[in-house]
Amino acid sequence: MSQVWQPKCLTRQQQEERRLFAEPLIKQGTLTSTEIGDLCGVSTSAVRNWRQRLLTRGSLEASVAPGPRRHLTDEQIAQTIDLLRAGPDPVRYQDHRWTCPRVRELIGLRFDVWYDVDHLSRLLHEWGFSLQKPTKRAVEQDQEAVVTWIETKVPALEKKVEDGETLAFLDEVGFSLKPTITRTWATCGQTPVLESKTNWERVSTIGAITTTGQFLQQTHPASIKGPQVISFLKHLLHHVQGKITVILDNASIHKTKALSAFVLGEPRLSVEYLPPYSPELNPIELLWAYIKQHVLANFCPTNLMTLKARLTFGWQHIRYIQLPNRLLYGSS
Repeated sequence: MSQVWQPKCLTRQQQEERRLFAEPLIKQGTLTSTEIGDLCGVSTSAVRNWRQRLLTRGSLEASVAPGPRRHLTDEQIAQTIDLLRAGPDPVRYQDHRWTCPRVRELIGLRFDVWYDVDHLSRLLHEWGFSLQKPTKRAVEQDQEAVVTWIETKVPALEKKVEDGETLAFLDEVGFSLKPTITRTWATCGQTPVLESKTNWERVSTIGAITTTGQFLQQTHPASIKGPQVISFLKHLLHHVQGKITVILDNASIHKTKALSAFVLGEPRLSVEYLPPYSPELNPIELLWAYIKQHVLANFCPTNLMTLKARLTFGWQHIRYIQLPNRLLYGSS
């Protein structure tokens, strides 16, 4: 056989015809990829791609073109973007989620343009949207108090740093044998299985990051209480020179009489409380999230000793990559 496909530039239909011509030759298995390529006027690598496509899809027929052309006018697109930014109708969608089927319905009912669901994800990216996991904010939060704190307290705290004082952002967090499940690549149809303990023993950590780039922590086998907070403040005073302002939330363990007396007795130490229910103002929350989403991601400890060892690695890694500086100052 000496047949060679001509011309080199083929229509979509001709390209499909060429693949279908090669399909039985590939299935027969008597010719090499190079020989089939010579017959069809394509490279050997193209034939290898056909073999893989035939193996995974079972056919070399043309696939359906990805989505229709854009039908919305520029004005309609602008209106759609405004509607998406305003959020779903809470009467219809009480879970406050935009999904591609819902966006399709929104556009279809409003403009009588019905896009393919798969095509909508590409359009949403084109319009400046991305699939995101929402952050949480307590309904009890007083947003006016947050704004006031930012406008009045933050400048005062920045002035303290300029004058040589150190700010320490303090918080507590718990870690258990329950794994933090995150996405991972795996074979299609074969969901990975994490084997974890059903007895979710836990440890508690109290820690702080400072404007001098330090990260300090103490881990305890039980919940953090007032005495452990005072012990950590002593630890902080030992490792941080000069005056320190500790910024922390309004948890009851942060407002005990013993703690107030301790602070009054330490001339180098002062405390500043965040507005209630405002963890987003404490940058150490991002450090805890980093530990859970990266260091402990899909990690299944069998006992507390294994968990503590992994956390020790995490604390060392945080210091190595200078995460406190990156969180406070945005350095990469």
